[in-house]
Amino acid sequence: MLTIKGSLTIIYEPPFYKGIFEEETQDSYRVAEINLGTSVPKTRHIYSYLLTHYKNLVFYEQHQQTSLSFTRVNPKRLQRLARKTVKADFKGTKAQQTLQHRYQGFKSDKRKQRSVLKKNKKQRQYEQKKIKQQQKHKGH
Repeated sequence: MLTIKGSLTIIYEPPFYKGIFEEETQDSYRVAEINLGTSVPKTRHIYSYLLTHYKNLVFYEQHQQTSLSFTRVNPKRLQRLARKTVKADFKGTKAQQTLQHRYQGFKSDKRKQRSVLKKNKKQRQYEQKKIKQQQKHKGH
């Protein structure tokens, strides 16, 4: 039996409210992000958005080796664990880390493309300079 756990988190990153959709199965973790605008999103608007545009969301997937566990945990214990993890070293939620990883990948790809374009441009300029010198040398 396949178990899928889904959640929606709304965060405020000035000046926009963003929605982070998370889907977790036994072997993968998927996340998508949408912009909800500058005003506080209402529940009915979010629900209507889910009904109409959920199939158009672009999810980014990350494979995981741990399995899902749905054991009941004492709420006070959960609060203590949450406080401890945030206090220890907060680097964002799992969704934020996945999105950040995706952004870093885009940045490195762009950097590589820029360096290749720069190298090609220098090579082209060098070739043009050589042709121009040869034309001058011929006496034309």
